[in-house]
Amino acid sequence: MITRAKAGKLRADVAVQTARSSGGSIWQEALLPYIISRVALFVVGLLAALYILPLLKSNSVLPSIANTHFPDAIWLMWNRFDGGFYIDIARHGYWTAETLQASSNWIFLPLYPLLIYPLGHLWGGSIAAFDIAGIIIANAAGLVAVIYLYRLVRREFHARIAYRTVIYLILFPTSFYLSATYPESLFLVCALACIYYAREKRWWLAGLCGALASLARIQGFLLVFPIAWEYWQVLSDRYAPLPDMSKMTLSQKVSPWLHSRLSGLWRAARRLRNWLNVGAIMLIPGGLVPFFIYSQILTGDPLATIHNHYAGWGRHFEYPWTLLLRELTHPQTPDALNWNFWLLNIIIIVAFLGFTLWSWRRLSMTYTIYAMAMVGMPLATASINSISRYYLVVFPAFILLALWSDRREQPSRHFQIVTLFAALQAILMLFYVLGLPLIA
Repeated sequence: MITRAKAGKLRADVAVQTARSSGGSIWQEALLPYIISRVALFVVGLLAALYILPLLKSNSVLPSIANTHFPDAIWLMWNRFDGGFYIDIARHGYWTAETLQASSNWIFLPLYPLLIYPLGHLWGGSIAAFDIAGIIIANAAGLVAVIYLYRLVRREFHARIAYRTVIYLILFPTSFYLSATYPESLFLVCALACIYYAREKRWWLAGLCGALASLARIQGFLLVFPIAWEYWQVLSDRYAPLPDMSKMTLSQKVSPWLHSRLSGLWRAARRLRNWLNVGAIMLIPGGLVPFFIYSQILTGDPLATIHNHYAGWGRHFEYPWTLLLRELTHPQTPDALNWNFWLLNIIIIVAFLGFTLWSWRRLSMTYTIYAMAMVGMPLATASINSISRYYLVVFPAFILLALWSDRREQPSRHFQIVTLFAALQAILMLFYVLGLPLIA
């Protein structure tokens, strides 16, 4: 007969074995592939910096050519375009109010430079120290991001889907930005952690991670919508569970679903602890408040970052369909010095709009709302520049690709996706290191 003490020990042993197995899977199926991909990108970038950039120095049409000497090229090849603004903010802070009418650094949010600042000074305060600090922080965030992505997808599906999702993220053509002096990896890890903790019903952790995401990139405040949806479903299921609707048609499901969602919300509103969790969720857009206060103190304009989008960078609100219609009716010819890589951006937009519609049918609504927000916001800024970088964080697309490639009747799909992504990533990494604006 098993005593209570023995049963407890048995459960503890099982928990330890499960944790060890999970840790081993994360290392083999998330961290190791990420590290290998970064080494491959490093080799491609170093070859471009040491062998191709010197050839362009003598007769170059590029605006500037970075240092191509070893070992400087190791870190300088990751600092291109907007990356210089983040390093400058970490070294010198934000510019004065007079710059808000020009291409000022106020468009860039502070979380990434704040993390660079102490490391840069700790290592001597040189420009190289800040560059290296930025690269280390970006890659550290990338490592943590793939851990959260793996754990989140494995929680929803199974290990093979989680592994393939990670592979598609790290091989996505613009995923080299996860290692560059950009906040993409930092935003991604915050967004993934936010949704992961919300799915685990740990609302304060979700709110805190969402607040950090808002301080990493402006679209982070939109995380409040998928997290609020998730919380609404949890409350409704707790206070007014849905009846069995397995034999109902779609039209028959509408009425009981609405009754459950509204009745559950009404009952939940009578409990104080539920309102406290609402406060946790509201931390997400609240993450921007300290930056707004700082902006008011320094410039007299609490919305300096938003106003500078329009005044200095030419980005303003426009309906996405208006932008798409204009871009499709006025295609741009290929130009290596044009910041708008038109063909790539159009393909990416069409693909990710398709992923968003697909997620509506295949994934939880929480992921669909996240995809809608992250795909839609860049399309509302009157420009498709950099869209392939912005969509790097739309991780539900990679989950869908993993589900699509996992079908046994089509075993070659995984190989095709990996081959296409890896080849395009190598090419775009080369463009990035050469300083061609079309991939910025």
